Amino acid sequence: MERLTLLRVVAPQWPDLPAPEQCVPDRPPVPPEEWPPLALSWWDIRPTVLSADKYTGYRTESLLQADGAPAPVALVSWAPVSGARYGHGWLWRCQVHVVGAHCDSAGCCNYDCTKTGRSTTRDGARVAAEAHIRDAHADAAVPYRSRRFHAVRSWI
Repeated sequence: MERLTLLRVVAPQWPDLPAPEQCVPDRPPVPPEEWPPLALSWWDIRPTVLSADKYTGYRTESLLQADGAPAPVALVSWAPVSGARYGHGWLWRCQVHVVGAHCDSAGCCNYDCTKTGRSTTRDGARVAAEAHIRDAHADAAVPYRSRRFHAVRSWI
């Protein structure tokens, strides 16, 4: 078992990364009737500037966990600048690695979801992030091998 080093700094109790042989191959994708139920929970963390945010200064305060997923499926952050006066103080970002999506150029492909949204409150950002995960990524708890690799790439 590997530990996601950067994730352990902000969330020391985060579950260990599953071994590669415990993960599901990407091809063929798991059919919807075999997806595990989507159990989401929020982790509150100390406000932290993640390495991807070192130039923007966004401070991540919440991580959304899907039981079975190797890494957070969404983040909620706030900007240290006065963006809130314009109604955009909180940012949520999807972190799901999409497996087996339909593509015009191929039968299916994998990619990192880049959906983001803004809210005037942390709770509003959390609700929007959760809704996006439930609507767009109902398979977020399937432990695909490429999701494990995505977790390692993002958090080690």
